[in-house]
Amino acid sequence: MKTLFRIVMPFYIYLVLYVTLLNRSEGVSRFLLTPFWEYRSMLESRNYYYWLGQICGNIIMLMPFGFMLPIVSDRCKSGLLTVSVSFLFSLFIEVAQYTTGRGLMEFDDLFNNTFGGLIGFMLYRFLFEKSD
Repeated sequence: MKTLFRIVMPFYIYLVLYVTLLNRSEGVSRFLLTPFWEYRSMLESRNYYYWLGQICGNIIMLMPFGFMLPIVSDRCKSGLLTVSVSFLFSLFIEVAQYTTGRGLMEFDDLFNNTFGGLIGFMLYRFLFEKSD
């Protein structure tokens, strides 16, 4: 199974980079570092479908990363390390969006992506770790 995920993971990473960076045209560098502004906007606007799509989309986007990382790398069997690498991958995306102007660099995406990596890791543990 490790071999299968080692083949799949680069394609998954490319897909994430395509969706977040590569398929967008360059523009103005923008950032929004106000924590949880998406959650507040969702509650204030009552446009739950749009905002839940934004929030859940970012969580779901990095769930496979948190799931596959401990499978393909023996070094990432720890939840802390997997979540840290998920954070760094998300941070790379956000900084690249800012520097290229190909998206809005925001705290909420960083938080939601990292949370998705944690959920993916928890799913990995649930499915593959043997209880004593």
